[in-house]
Amino acid sequence: MEITTKDFGLGSTLISLTNKNDVTISFTNLGARIVDWQKDGKHLILGFDSAQEYLEKDAYPGATVGRTAGRIKDGLVEISGKTYQLNQNDAPQTLHGGADSMHTKLWNYQVVDLGAKVEVKFSLTSNDGENGYPGQLAMTVTHSFDDENNWRIDYQAVSDKNTVFNPTGHVYFNLNGDASIPVENHTLQLAASRFVPLKDTTEIVRGDIVDLRETDLDFRQPKELSIAVNSEMEQVALVGGIDHPFLLDEVDLDKEQARLSLDDVTVSVKTDQPSIVIFTANFGDLGTIYHGKAEAHHGGITFECQVAPGSQQIPELGDITLKAGEKYQATTIYSLHTK
Repeated sequence: MEITTKDFGLGSTLISLTNKNDVTISFTNLGARIVDWQKDGKHLILGFDSAQEYLEKDAYPGATVGRTAGRIKDGLVEISGKTYQLNQNDAPQTLHGGADSMHTKLWNYQVVDLGAKVEVKFSLTSNDGENGYPGQLAMTVTHSFDDENNWRIDYQAVSDKNTVFNPTGHVYFNLNGDASIPVENHTLQLAASRFVPLKDTTEIVRGDIVDLRETDLDFRQPKELSIAVNSEMEQVALVGGIDHPFLLDEVDLDKEQARLSLDDVTVSVKTDQPSIVIFTANFGDLGTIYHGKAEAHHGGITFECQVAPGSQQIPELGDITLKAGEKYQATTIYSLHTK
């Protein structure tokens, strides 16, 4: 595995790994994020060319987001019988952990060369009370890449107080290799027959769980994304596409949960988390510029593996409480397949 590092700006470093298949993946310690994934010169994800662009244009693409990924209604969480007010950066909600959260921080990092696999270990400590969250939280996010084109993310954390923790990776895929071309021509298969509907344009959860079978959002069999994002379903119209938690029918890290395909390129997703939040970059004409190309409406698609946002309102979704001294662990694997 070839390993290269270079300055990425603002005190950050770009770490690039190239495997025996001549596939290159790049990470930076700004936000413990993926920056690029290339095959034959084609960018398979959306990313910028410098750290400064992330902070000026959009700090979420590719980043580790948290402490709680997604929206927290009114920024209020109950922990051990006490209610905490979090930073309301998407007023009145808390989005992705609040303003200037871990996705904007410079993480410490270590590169571990294991031969056929390389690990990039990022670590960060979030102080007690940061953005309203209790507990000093020590986090490690390890991105690894191997000669079989598997990109694996392992999350670990421990807090010195009872808190909440529900991170994810916010990578946008676009297998066209061009952000100006919508992902509507991609085919998606997803092992989920239920999803969590949104209440209104605030995008907080409505409070129920809906069966998707035989609807335009039923991806249990492969379906072109154009059918879903242009559907007349009320939930699709509400956000101009997809921006919803899909509840996996079976939680198993060995099971392929999602498969995104275009022509001879496929990315598969495995996770030990109970849901995948899919967002189809519903930015209309407000999309940003990637590599000199203006992002199209539906110019990317995320697979944010986590406990579904809204667990405070719908306990069935899962418990995001992390008790003092307990070790948090979660894993997501994205695999690239080419013909």
